[in-house]
Amino acid sequence: MAYFHYKLIAREGQVRGGVIQLPFDNPLSAIAYLERQGGTVVFANPLHAWLGAIWGGFERFFETRVEVATMAESLNNVAIMLEGGIPVVAAIQEALADHDNPTLAKVGTDLVSRIHAGSSLSEAARKWERYFPETALFLMRIGEETGSLDHTIKDASRHMIKVDKIVRETKGALMYPAIMFTVILLAMAFWLYAVVPMVLPLLKATGKELPALTVGIIATADFLRDHIGTILLALFGLILAFRGAMRHLLPFRRQVHAVLLKLPIIEKIINASNLAFITAYFSLLLNAGVDVIKSIDILSASLSNEIYRMKMHEVRAGLLNGLGLRASFAEAKIFPGFVVRLIGIGEVSGALAVQLNFAAEEYGRHLDDVVKSLGKSIEPIALVLGGGLFVLLLVGMFMPLYSMAG
Repeated sequence: MAYFHYKLIAREGQVRGGVIQLPFDNPLSAIAYLERQGGTVVFANPLHAWLGAIWGGFERFFETRVEVATMAESLNNVAIMLEGGIPVVAAIQEALADHDNPTLAKVGTDLVSRIHAGSSLSEAARKWERYFPETALFLMRIGEETGSLDHTIKDASRHMIKVDKIVRETKGALMYPAIMFTVILLAMAFWLYAVVPMVLPLLKATGKELPALTVGIIATADFLRDHIGTILLALFGLILAFRGAMRHLLPFRRQVHAVLLKLPIIEKIINASNLAFITAYFSLLLNAGVDVIKSIDILSASLSNEIYRMKMHEVRAGLLNGLGLRASFAEAKIFPGFVVRLIGIGEVSGALAVQLNFAAEEYGRHLDDVVKSLGKSIEPIALVLGGGLFVLLLVGMFMPLYSMAG
């Protein structure tokens, strides 16, 4: 796989050129591929690896975003065409390569070229795993092995839509309190930075000793005004450091996730979203014919919450030690009795996938209820916190003036 700088003369006589990424390193293969698209190649020179990496990063930075819903819709269109007997290359060409979204069109064109070069669809799609989740890639491979690619791709499309809904609702729910408390802090900072200095000359004119609360507010305002640049730079550095630690340091990420699971309101959102994800994913994989251990492995790799990932590893260890599925989930001690009972009934009756799908729907509804009730839960806390801070600020700044007037 390499980037090629090329120039060709199209059939219409136009000269075209540019840089293209192709699934091979040989210039002759690149020339053959480009000429199959129509025209005569003047040259096709591979870029140096470092230059190709820079160009690839440049492309990714400026590429058009591909929404999960857009990719899911395109995969569903591929599945419909496959059901109608259209070859996979033609289906991908129509549903992806000719798409209005330029990034999705680039992905589709690359998939077509890789399949022409001898790759399977699942192998070709893995090169674009930032757009195809692990579920979709695994289901594609199962479909290729079982001859049911149309059904597995359609299942992958439905799952992507369901998971995208869970992710969006979770982010939206967590964003609400974050924005509300950020607004409160910014309002307080504005008062300390802009309003307090305007009142300060009046306080000094009293000639009296100021209360400790007023002295503390003035000192805070002075510090904020004198070091505003340093504070903003430190906050920016702290955010970057936090993001870097969350991405690269597993113990730190695990500790943060453990703390979030102890916060009263946040804990409900995280539990509901992760349980909806786990049950929906587990049901999908079992319906596709994947065995339980392999399903848990794939599911664990797809979880973003480290605490739930650890618990799924514990479930796997329990199964390998001879425990049943219900006992393994019960031993993990994070899954509620409702889920454990459903799994136990499904395990005994042979309807595990059906039971998990029922649990996924229940937790999906529960997540909806949590999101809808979040505003009512957060607003009193925000009013008490914000109102309390402002009352404290007003009392500290204006009580000496009232005292002087009296």
